Amino acid sequence: MILKLCATAVICVILIALIKNFRPDLAVEATLCGSLLLLFAVLGSIQYSFKTLEDLYEQLSCGKTYFPIILKALGIAYITDFTSAICQDAGEKAIAGKVELAGKIAIFFVALPVFQSLLELLCTIM
Repeated sequence: MILKLCATAVICVILIALIKNFRPDLAVEATLCGSLLLLFAVLGSIQYSFKTLEDLYEQLSCGKTYFPIILKALGIAYITDFTSAICQDAGEKAIAGKVELAGKIAIFFVALPVFQSLLELLCTIM
């Protein structure tokens, strides 16, 4: 799977380089199309991972409340990184930075229940 993905990425990079030479105005759109193609290729292959995560969740005896929080934070991180990379490829580093900041803030708010539980645990220990 990874070899197909890497080969597709190399082909996309070559095509984008050719497009930049002949039609620079379409380079951003080509990059976006190549990125989305790779993203959908990866998403199609992670169904097995979701099944594994589902099985793992069912086997947990404790910490079931934190498992969805961890998955949400992970999802936010991946989506933010992907979006930021697209913005940087388009030459919009300022927007990429704002996307990264928004992702960090979103992860912070998603993780607040974990921090709250840790503080409550510390208070009961002391």
